[in-house]
Amino acid sequence: MVASLILLAPMDGLTHVAFRRLVASYGPPDLFYTEMISVRAVVFQPPERDPYLWHTETDRPLIVQLAGREPELFEEAIRRLEERFDFAGYDLNFGCGRGRARRQGWGAALLSEPDLARRIARAARRATRKPLSAKFRSAPGHDLKKLLSFAEGLLAEGVETLILHPRAPEEGFRRPPRWEEIRELKRATGARIIGNGDVFSPEDAKRMLSATGCDGVMIGRAALLRPWIFRDVKAFLKGDPLPEPPAPVEPVLLFAENLKLLPEEWREKRFSLWLFWYLQNFPFGLYYFGRIQKGTSIEAKLNLLRDLLGREEVPPYPVSIRQNR
Repeated sequence: MVASLILLAPMDGLTHVAFRRLVASYGPPDLFYTEMISVRAVVFQPPERDPYLWHTETDRPLIVQLAGREPELFEEAIRRLEERFDFAGYDLNFGCGRGRARRQGWGAALLSEPDLARRIARAARRATRKPLSAKFRSAPGHDLKKLLSFAEGLLAEGVETLILHPRAPEEGFRRPPRWEEIRELKRATGARIIGNGDVFSPEDAKRMLSATGCDGVMIGRAALLRPWIFRDVKAFLKGDPLPEPPAPVEPVLLFAENLKLLPEEWREKRFSLWLFWYLQNFPFGLYYFGRIQKGTSIEAKLNLLRDLLGREEVPPYPVSIRQNR
């Protein structure tokens, strides 16, 4: 039996090198993903100087997720990355429905432009022989016929792996994901399918694999709260007991140290972006977050966190998301 893939989801502003290194320190996923990177940035700026592309030997194999809407820029961006780096593959973003992507007509907007999405996939395939995947949401209104047609178009252009988050773009995270659409996508295409959406525990990962027949599970928000979840999922799938969680303050201290891998002007904002999620592990986490925001430096915030989290314990799975951003 082929082992199921367990992947870290690309998350804008969050899955940078500092966070990926934190995840790797506890037990890496089978594949890391960068956060969403604009093809325009890769083409019109020196890629080797772009912090979105910085990585280490610990956060590998690493897939670059690319976003945009001009096929020729996807092709040129991948060619430039191929010349300068040794990434494990590339992912096409057809799923993001947040501000920047929505305004630019990237991401989930392309679900309504299947011909353009196919041309993007065709251009990307021309530029590389490395693995090529596409991450997308359900079709608007959960039109299954359109979802399958969109997917089959990408497969026809050389995309090898399809990653489905089965919520429609207009839903955000408001409604439960329809895992049955992952099952139908696998049944209808026979392609390599990765499921994504509301995997909040090792048990959820096993349940998704069993219920949908997918080839792997991609974990996003739960990894922000539990950077060690990949270690736990792999242990659970093997039938091993779950390792003990770390002391609550430990991941915070490790992450703060890893932030030195990012430009100095990025560090405080990225620290706060992650803490918003991580502190939701604890009953008063959102209150803690409000208090910590008053700190004038990362070091001041760490001193307060040492005190607050010294009284806490990491609760059992499943992860509980109290607030989304």
